[in-house]
Amino acid sequence: MRNPYQRKAASKSHNSSPSAKNIYQQFIENMVAQGSVSALYQDGWALCATPTGQRAFAIWQNKNLAKLLIRDNWADYQLKEISLKDLVEKLIPYLRKEQTTISLDLTPEGQNILVAPEKLLLDLKNYLYQVYMQKPELFQDMKLPLPRHIRLN
Repeated sequence: MRNPYQRKAASKSHNSSPSAKNIYQQFIENMVAQGSVSALYQDGWALCATPTGQRAFAIWQNKNLAKLLIRDNWADYQLKEISLKDLVEKLIPYLRKEQTTISLDLTPEGQNILVAPEKLLLDLKNYLYQVYMQKPELFQDMKLPLPRHIRLN
Protein backbone atom coordinates (compact mmCIF):
# COMPACT_ATOMS: atom_id res chain seq x y z
CA MET A 1 0.00 0.00 0.00
CA ARG A 2 1.24 3.48 -0.87
CA ASN A 3 1.94 5.95 1.97
CA PRO A 4 -0.47 8.92 1.50
CA TYR A 5 1.78 11.19 3.60
CA GLN A 6 4.92 10.67 1.57
CA ARG A 7 6.01 13.77 -0.30
CA LYS A 8 6.72 13.57 -3.97
CA ALA A 9 10.24 14.46 -5.03
CA ALA A 10 10.58 17.98 -6.30
CA SER A 11 10.89 18.16 -10.05
CA LYS A 12 14.24 19.24 -11.39
CA SER A 13 12.88 21.34 -14.22
CA HIS A 14 14.18 24.62 -12.82
CA ASN A 15 16.27 25.47 -15.88
CA SER A 16 15.75 29.19 -15.33
CA SER A 17 17.78 29.20 -12.10
CA PRO A 18 21.45 28.36 -12.49
CA SER A 19 22.76 25.44 -10.46
CA ALA A 20 25.18 25.91 -7.57
CA LYS A 21 27.89 24.26 -9.69
CA ASN A 22 27.40 26.83 -12.48
CA ILE A 23 27.38 29.71 -10.01
CA TYR A 24 30.57 28.36 -8.42
CA GLN A 25 32.29 28.06 -11.82
CA GLN A 26 31.20 31.59 -12.73
CA PHE A 27 32.59 32.84 -9.40
CA ILE A 28 36.01 31.34 -10.24
CA GLU A 29 35.95 32.81 -13.76
CA ASN A 30 35.04 36.29 -12.47
CA MET A 31 37.63 36.09 -9.70
CA VAL A 32 40.36 35.33 -12.24
CA ALA A 33 39.13 37.99 -14.69
CA GLN A 34 39.18 40.64 -11.92
CA GLY A 35 42.35 39.33 -10.31
CA SER A 36 40.82 39.79 -6.86
CA VAL A 37 37.91 39.17 -4.51
CA SER A 38 36.29 41.40 -1.90
CA ALA A 39 35.98 40.79 1.84
CA LEU A 40 34.98 42.80 4.91
CA TYR A 41 37.55 43.85 7.52
CA GLN A 42 37.56 45.59 10.91
CA ASP A 43 40.26 44.52 13.37
CA GLY A 44 39.89 41.12 11.70
CA TRP A 45 38.08 39.58 8.77
CA ALA A 46 34.32 39.09 8.73
CA LEU A 47 33.42 35.48 9.49
CA CYS A 48 30.03 33.84 9.16
CA ALA A 49 28.86 30.36 10.09
CA THR A 50 27.79 27.29 8.14
CA PRO A 51 24.47 25.57 8.94
CA THR A 52 26.46 23.13 11.12
CA GLY A 53 28.07 25.98 13.08
CA GLN A 54 31.52 25.81 11.48
CA ARG A 55 33.34 29.10 10.85
CA ALA A 56 33.34 30.38 7.27
CA PHE A 57 35.39 33.19 5.71
CA ALA A 58 33.13 35.34 3.53
CA ILE A 59 34.35 36.57 0.13
CA TRP A 60 32.49 38.17 -2.75
CA GLN A 61 33.18 38.51 -6.45
CA ASN A 62 31.17 41.74 -6.57
CA LYS A 63 31.91 44.77 -4.35
CA ASN A 64 28.29 45.89 -4.45
CA LEU A 65 27.04 42.59 -3.05
CA ALA A 66 29.63 42.79 -0.28
CA LYS A 67 28.49 46.34 0.55
CA LEU A 68 24.96 45.05 1.16
CA LEU A 69 26.29 43.11 4.15
CA ILE A 70 27.81 46.18 5.84
CA ARG A 71 25.03 46.44 8.44
CA ASP A 72 23.96 44.96 11.79
CA ASN A 73 26.91 42.96 13.19
CA TRP A 74 29.16 44.12 10.34
CA ALA A 75 28.10 47.80 10.36
CA ASP A 76 31.63 49.06 11.15
CA TYR A 77 33.42 46.81 8.65
CA GLN A 78 35.20 48.19 5.60
CA LEU A 79 35.39 46.68 2.14
CA LYS A 80 38.87 45.30 1.33
CA GLU A 81 40.16 43.76 -1.86
CA ILE A 82 42.24 40.59 -1.68
CA SER A 83 44.41 39.96 -4.71
CA LEU A 84 44.18 36.55 -6.30
CA LYS A 85 47.87 36.04 -5.58
CA ASP A 86 47.39 36.73 -1.84
CA LEU A 87 44.28 34.55 -1.79
CA VAL A 88 46.18 31.59 -3.27
CA GLU A 89 49.52 32.04 -1.49
CA LYS A 90 48.48 33.28 1.95
CA LEU A 91 44.78 33.16 2.73
CA ILE A 92 43.77 29.70 1.48
CA PRO A 93 46.72 27.96 3.21
CA TYR A 94 45.79 29.77 6.44
CA LEU A 95 42.11 28.80 6.13
CA ARG A 96 43.14 25.17 5.50
CA LYS A 97 45.28 25.18 8.64
CA GLU A 98 42.44 26.71 10.69
CA GLN A 99 39.85 24.35 9.14
CA THR A 100 37.68 27.27 8.05
CA THR A 101 35.26 26.93 5.15
CA ILE A 102 34.96 29.64 2.49
CA SER A 103 31.60 31.32 1.93
CA LEU A 104 31.14 32.65 -1.61
CA ASP A 105 28.79 35.58 -2.31
CA LEU A 106 26.88 35.63 0.99
CA THR A 107 23.62 37.53 0.50
CA PRO A 108 21.68 39.54 3.10
CA GLU A 109 19.16 36.66 3.10
CA GLY A 110 21.91 34.26 4.17
CA GLN A 111 22.27 32.44 0.86
CA ASN A 112 25.77 31.48 -0.23
CA ILE A 113 27.91 28.70 -1.60
CA LEU A 114 30.16 26.97 0.91
CA VAL A 115 33.39 25.43 -0.34
CA ALA A 116 36.36 23.83 1.34
CA PRO A 117 39.62 25.78 0.86
CA GLU A 118 41.25 22.69 -0.71
CA LYS A 119 38.50 22.40 -3.33
CA LEU A 120 38.63 26.09 -4.19
CA LEU A 121 42.41 25.92 -4.57
CA LEU A 122 42.24 22.83 -6.80
CA ASP A 123 39.46 24.24 -8.99
CA LEU A 124 41.22 27.59 -9.22
CA LYS A 125 44.48 25.90 -10.24
CA ASN A 126 42.67 23.88 -12.92
CA TYR A 127 40.95 26.98 -14.31
CA LEU A 128 44.19 28.99 -14.28
CA TYR A 129 45.85 26.16 -16.18
CA GLN A 130 43.13 26.34 -18.86
CA VAL A 131 43.57 30.11 -19.11
CA TYR A 132 47.36 29.72 -19.27
CA MET A 133 47.09 27.26 -22.17
CA GLN A 134 44.93 29.71 -24.15
CA LYS A 135 46.39 33.08 -23.14
CA PRO A 136 49.81 32.82 -21.47
CA GLU A 137 50.35 36.56 -21.97
CA LEU A 138 47.87 37.25 -19.14
CA PHE A 139 50.41 35.86 -16.67
CA GLN A 140 53.34 38.06 -17.76
CA ASP A 141 52.48 40.97 -15.44
CA MET A 142 52.46 38.44 -12.54
CA LYS A 143 49.12 39.61 -11.14
CA LEU A 144 47.78 36.11 -11.74
CA PRO A 145 49.56 33.24 -10.00
CA LEU A 146 51.09 30.71 -12.36
CA PRO A 147 49.22 27.41 -12.07
CA ARG A 148 52.44 25.41 -11.76
CA HIS A 149 53.44 27.46 -8.68
CA ILE A 150 50.22 26.67 -6.81
CA ARG A 151 50.93 23.95 -4.26
CA LEU A 152 48.03 21.77 -3.20
CA ASN A 153 49.81 20.13 -0.26
